[in-house]
Amino acid sequence: MAQELTTEMVRLWLTNNPPEGDIHYTKIMDGMVSPESLPYLRKIIERLVKEKLLKHTTRGFYRIIRKVEPVKWWDADEDEYFELGFPMSHGDDSYFEFIDKVRFSPGDLVVIAGSSNTGKSCLALNLLGENIDKYECVVMGNEYTQLDGVPSPKFKRRMLNMTWVDWMNGNNVPKFTLLPVSNDFEDYIQKDKLNIIDWINLGGDWFMMGKVMESIKQNIGSGLAVVVLQKKKDAQLGYGAEFTEHMADLYLSVDSFGDYESRLTVGKVKDSTGRTTGRMFAFEIMDGGASLTNIREIVKCKSCYGRGYTSKGQCESCLGKKYTDK
Repeated sequence: MAQELTTEMVRLWLTNNPPEGDIHYTKIMDGMVSPESLPYLRKIIERLVKEKLLKHTTRGFYRIIRKVEPVKWWDADEDEYFELGFPMSHGDDSYFEFIDKVRFSPGDLVVIAGSSNTGKSCLALNLLGENIDKYECVVMGNEYTQLDGVPSPKFKRRMLNMTWVDWMNGNNVPKFTLLPVSNDFEDYIQKDKLNIIDWINLGGDWFMMGKVMESIKQNIGSGLAVVVLQKKKDAQLGYGAEFTEHMADLYLSVDSFGDYESRLTVGKVKDSTGRTTGRMFAFEIMDGGASLTNIREIVKCKSCYGRGYTSKGQCESCLGKKYTDK
């Protein structure tokens, strides 16, 4: 067998049958190499490692190095943008004015991280409503469907309260797809569409968040992904910390603002035409978590310097909220 086995034979087998992940050298050539020929096979493998066809991973295991072609970056259309409609109030026409300075491109990832009950899902569903007639939309939600795929009554009530959206087309068919997915979201991303995931829970394995985000972005194609995350109260980033931010093109944090409002803080922005990062907006949620109103920019209170109190007690200018209308 030693004289029959050649480097070209092994190279051809690896090219025509590229293994997924690591492979033990004894399984190369479908494991048909005789025991007495294995030393010669190892020599062939050493040659292929030098040729950068294979790389050694662990004891006895190798992984094929896949060929890549140079990217013709000059062929990209620099004028191509993803025209993402952003949530606004359909009652008083107020909106998050920072969005005028943000540009989205196909393949972008938007992250909305919020503490409990501050409007994360409201923002996500309003993003759906604003874009349902512009793009094919897919929604995956932890709380939108039950384990057996039965839709949540709460979800339907919220949709019906968004009276400014026509959810059905002329044939009474929904304009978006709702998938009963509660984990492994990256496996269900639909390429070239607007994918909204509300929300990702890794059950404590937050260090995996970066890989999950990367997989989502790799699979989105010319579409766009919106990912909702939970976060601690007043934390800047969602659970997973910096791992949630690395792949994001727009990062938004949502916290409570007083007893009845929420505060949106603009974090990382990859492509902007002016100052956006650090700006904050207050807003109210109406109609059972379906609608937004009274959206306006806020700044740190100048009377208490954002502390919420003065030497006399609670700040009279901001009423302890730390921020005032701009």
